[in-house]
Amino acid sequence: MCRIRIVNLLFFCVFFVFSLFVFRIREYGSSDVDFQIVFRLVAWFGGSTIAALYFYKFGFKVVSNHELLLISFLLLALIMLPFSMLPFRSFVVLLSYTSFYLYIKYVKSRFGDEYLLYSVSVAFFLVICSSYFYYVALPDLGRHIYWLNDVLYVSPRMSGVFSTSNAMGGFCAVYGIFLIYSYKQGVLKKNFFVVAFVLCLIALLLSNSKTALASFLISSLFLFKRNKLISFLLLLGSFTFLTILVYAIYDFTGFLTSISRHGDPEEVLTFTGRTYIWPAVWDMALERPLSGYGIGVTSLAIPTLADSIGYTPAHAHNLALQAFFSLGLGGLICIIAILIYNLVCRTRNRLSNAMAVYIFITSLFEASFLSGIAGYSIIPLIFMVLCKNDEK
Repeated sequence: MCRIRIVNLLFFCVFFVFSLFVFRIREYGSSDVDFQIVFRLVAWFGGSTIAALYFYKFGFKVVSNHELLLISFLLLALIMLPFSMLPFRSFVVLLSYTSFYLYIKYVKSRFGDEYLLYSVSVAFFLVICSSYFYYVALPDLGRHIYWLNDVLYVSPRMSGVFSTSNAMGGFCAVYGIFLIYSYKQGVLKKNFFVVAFVLCLIALLLSNSKTALASFLISSLFLFKRNKLISFLLLLGSFTFLTILVYAIYDFTGFLTSISRHGDPEEVLTFTGRTYIWPAVWDMALERPLSGYGIGVTSLAIPTLADSIGYTPAHAHNLALQAFFSLGLGGLICIIAILIYNLVCRTRNRLSNAMAVYIFITSLFEASFLSGIAGYSIIPLIFMVLCKNDEK
């Protein structure tokens, strides 16, 4: 049995390396499929096949109504494939979602919660270490890059093995939550926890992702019981907020300049261009309110945004809006139901609660797991529904 666990841990690591790593810089304006999709397809088909064989032999059981909502969303995406602008692209995206869900559910069902938490901690540690290697040795890959006037710029923000620094920050936030919960559950030894957590926190700061940092700080509080420490942290947070508020009132322009990434107050006032993106995506979504344009095709479906902000974003930068744009009214209803379910059905599982808070915060300004091919962002959703039980 020990050998089987080791083999599964190795495959777990391979699954995430092939699914998350970025191996090359895409050319400017490129719409071709990355060669690395081959690695991802191998991981997805491998994970799905193993899970399918296991569930065929031992049966497939839905653990909660929350998981049923997730399955309903996946089935809706499957039904809406013929209406997608690019059905094959949407199929690949849906395949990635389903593969992550089935494989993680398989590991949890076969080996239990502690083994799954340990596997995630080890696999994510490999991702963090590799991200530092990318950042130092391969700056064109490991740092946030952006195109401006057909010129490629490399910023100091850490993107690691991911395509953007925001993705790196989001991953670190998720990993930090996993580390704290796993350590509290006695799954990790103290030495490993300290090393992994410090590396994770430094990478989070290097990514300079404010949304990721805020989501981590807030959602991690839900991993602890309400005690004096939590009360102190909330009090400290309130004091810090009031201090910032006073500074903002005293020198509003200077405050905006200091918190913007490039010293431009307009970045903050527009939420880094999101106020330009949201109305354009909403207006276009209203043209196909029932069917949507298909999951994973946003960057190709809204080229008109280039006229207003100078580039075409990869997604709508809001989960509910992204669902409406991708799958129409049905997708919007499913996503809202998944988010609201956490409010009406509480659980004793603190990891599920923390992941729910994380998803809610990040979904305000990002498309979360609907931004494209499945990556780290779908993992909080899967754990949120698999850890959920119907205990009030």
